[in-house]
Amino acid sequence: MIKNNFLTILNKEKIQYAIIDGIYSSDSYKCESPSLKADLDVVLKSYSNVLINKLIDNPNFSCIDAHSFIEIDSETRIDLYFSTLNVGYFHFLRIDSTSFDNQIVSESEFIIYQIIDPLLKFSKYHPRHQFRLRKYFKKGISSEVKSLLDFSLGSILSYLLLNKIKNNDFEISKIFIKLCKFRLLFINGNFVKMLNSRIF
Repeated sequence: MIKNNFLTILNKEKIQYAIIDGIYSSDSYKCESPSLKADLDVVLKSYSNVLINKLIDNPNFSCIDAHSFIEIDSETRIDLYFSTLNVGYFHFLRIDSTSFDNQIVSESEFIIYQIIDPLLKFSKYHPRHQFRLRKYFKKGISSEVKSLLDFSLGSILSYLLLNKIKNNDFEISKIFIKLCKFRLLFINGNFVKMLNSRIF
């Protein structure tokens, strides 16, 4: 099993991690193609050369890029994050130490991931993302989620985005996404990361 193989390595090397997963993830894939495979997304508390080298040298894993691998037997993609959730140089959420203690991201962190990641990565919400967000919003959104989203996007963009999702409106304009990206440049040192990415 992919989780067992990969997590065995993490535990053996005593690498702190938090799996990115939520209670509605499994059911959400029924909204899309039956052939769609779930990725294994994992946040490590810090970057680990030891882990990366072990995965590169391990015949059970195939390297896609610096932080992504395929577990060959199951054909499952493993994406690694380090301390924060990000898409490229847009680091939008720093994972709390409690999540590393529990070895899974908190529900609030997972909701933020579902809200921001698809917009940055795909410029839209796929059916699986919509399914998950509807489920979470039906239960009600906590003040912690609002606070985390306010920090990432600012109170105005956060308010507008939460209202759209609350009203089951998942059509997000390109201009709105550009505004979100612009706002994200001013947190977590993202502006410097962008300059380094473009220059080097």
